[in-house]
Amino acid sequence: MHEVKLEIKFDAPVEALYQAWYKPELLLQWFAPGEMILTQAMSSFSVGGKYRMVMQDPDYQQYLITGEYLQIEENRYLVFTWQVDEQEPVSQVRLTFERLNDSTSSLTLVHSELPDQAMQEHYQAHWIASLEKLSLLTL
Repeated sequence: MHEVKLEIKFDAPVEALYQAWYKPELLLQWFAPGEMILTQAMSSFSVGGKYRMVMQDPDYQQYLITGEYLQIEENRYLVFTWQVDEQEPVSQVRLTFERLNDSTSSLTLVHSELPDQAMQEHYQAHWIASLEKLSLLTL
């Protein structure tokens, strides 16, 4: 199995960065790579709760992302499954949040259980592009 691991520093309090990962109104502002947009975000934010998001590319092709929250510790970490268009594989995303000071925090993202290098490279590019959008938000 393959994985993507990214570590990024944000000019945002850890609480705000953490909320950007589960509040639908914040997700809609950044959670899609490049020219893609998130058109729908719904979740039951609790361990065992489900989420559903719809991404759309510039050609109006839509992609359904669904998953389940496996672990939640406020402002510390968030673990959830990841599945696109209800197809295999089901992978896992683990986010670790760290307060650096009152206005700066870091995020470590690990997207694991990817079946091959092509999918690893695909997700690495997509996560980098999405996180660039997140870094531009005022949180």
